[in-house]
Amino acid sequence: SGPVRSGPAGAVGAGPEAPQRVVSLVPGGTQTLLALGAGSLLVGASRYDELPAALADVARVGALLDADLEGILALRPDLVIVDPAQASLAARLHAAGIATYAYNTGTLADVRRHILQLGDRLGRAPVAQRTAAAWDARLQRLRARFTHPRAPAVLLVFGRRRGGFGELWVCGGVGFLHELLEAAGGRNVWRDVARPSFKAGLEATLRRVPDVVVELRLQEEAVRPAQLTAEWRSLPGYAHVAVVVVGERWVGVPGPRVLDAIELLGERMAEALSAPGR
Repeated sequence: SGPVRSGPAGAVGAGPEAPQRVVSLVPGGTQTLLALGAGSLLVGASRYDELPAALADVARVGALLDADLEGILALRPDLVIVDPAQASLAARLHAAGIATYAYNTGTLADVRRHILQLGDRLGRAPVAQRTAAAWDARLQRLRARFTHPRAPAVLLVFGRRRGGFGELWVCGGVGFLHELLEAAGGRNVWRDVARPSFKAGLEATLRRVPDVVVELRLQEEAVRPAQLTAEWRSLPGYAHVAVVVVGERWVGVPGPRVLDAIELLGERMAEALSAPGR
């Protein structure tokens, strides 16, 4: 391969040829490949990727903190999708003449940008443009579907101490999860905090009683909605809140399936708000 060069759109490449063998260490990047109809190019993926049955034999080569460099090299990729935090790994890949693409995502707009940029990098620009247009149209339909005259106040939680409320991590008013929540029709109770996430004290949380608590339990094998609902409703002022527990891991992935996540969350919040006894 030719000398490593910086390329446009987040890619560092070794030449103009469209990649034929791709390793993705970022679940959002893997989703983007699949959305572009380029799953057949995938020869390696992270351990956290959820792949269709047709790609069950794709090699797993670690993840963000423990990517298997030797395993990646053995797959002979001509493009590796990396997280920006994997700069050291990217440098070693470049030294081996392998191109990388940095998949950094903080907003819904970033997801759309990667559809176009990866599509261009893979030589599939027309497909990417059609995919992005369809993505835009569906996002607009979902926003319209879940718009309420009075949007329910929502507390989005993605971490807390088991059985209690210590180490309570919540979604602030910027970033991917905040935008997902509001597209699904919710009004983030912490929208005035200009951080994607932060550790909220219980006392401050009790002063912002929501209509709905959405608790993400994305790393657990089994979620316990009834138990978690009882825990939230034991709090002062929270006796009648609706509680939505989400265990589907892909909901937290900043990739093209975020539209499925918006739909799932919008439907579950509506169902929980209309349930009898609250």
